[in-house]
Amino acid sequence: MENIEIIREGLSKKICFSEAKRIEKGFSFEEKYLLKGENGRNYLLRITQLSEKISAERKNEEFEIIKKLRQRSSLVPKAHFFGVSDDESLCYMVLDYITGKDGEEALAALSSDEQYSLGIEAGKELLKLHSLDAPPDLPGWYERQSQKYASYCSRYDELKLKNPIVDMDRVFGFISANISSMRCERQSFQHDDYHPANLIVDGGRLCGIIDFNRHDWGDPVYDFVKTAYFSSAISIQFARGQIDGYSDGEVPVEFWMKYSLYSAMAVVSDIVWSHWYSKEAGDAFEVERMRERVKRVYLDHDCFDSEIPRWYRE
Repeated sequence: MENIEIIREGLSKKICFSEAKRIEKGFSFEEKYLLKGENGRNYLLRITQLSEKISAERKNEEFEIIKKLRQRSSLVPKAHFFGVSDDESLCYMVLDYITGKDGEEALAALSSDEQYSLGIEAGKELLKLHSLDAPPDLPGWYERQSQKYASYCSRYDELKLKNPIVDMDRVFGFISANISSMRCERQSFQHDDYHPANLIVDGGRLCGIIDFNRHDWGDPVYDFVKTAYFSSAISIQFARGQIDGYSDGEVPVEFWMKYSLYSAMAVVSDIVWSHWYSKEAGDAFEVERMRERVKRVYLDHDCFDSEIPRWYRE
């Protein structure tokens, strides 16, 4: 039985829909459906398999955060319902479905100036999301992220992973010399997956922000890691625009220090994650894609001799 059938009865009591179409695109292990509603209104249904690692409480927190973010940005989808299946094996949420193309597809049809303008919009909207403060009782970002990084390093050593594409000694050395820059006075909401594939574009304008399931709290600059690894590979103009829009054209020096540090730390996590994902999803090509990502970021920063990437400074 498909998971949607398990929740269909409870879902039907909350919303009227005539058709449910499965959405296959994306890296998420959640199930997504486009629900055809009344009067031409469409909804997005996200179904999550509950486990020891993923609780209904955590997903309900995500749902409530989306509602709060909607108050800050009209591009965040309206959140309608959250529910748990009768057998408590699944939870689900219903959001507005935003019509348009994902940014990765849309950017290919835009001129360089239009790509930059779209990036400006994306940066301004990200700044709005970051206006949501982290819970006051949250442990410090430096402590939490240091522990997370140490865990990735341990896993890297345990798996005896090697990356012939880059000099890992230089990467580890750069991180060690600059890790104190990770301290931040204010922790905010982090989308943690903010890049063109999770942005919806219609008519050349940004019209939606999606996929909040990886959200976290901490240093807002950390949300630019995906700019280094994904956005800049899709469109340099968009990536430049996002940074300029976020900073109103005046990028602080400390931004680049943090940006380069997080980009270097992501080399380690990307290597570990890609090997895990390749095994879990049976995707034999993810490791190769990772090597290309890591090589590009490494060279963008002149083997981490430069804090500002080539594509921004040139």
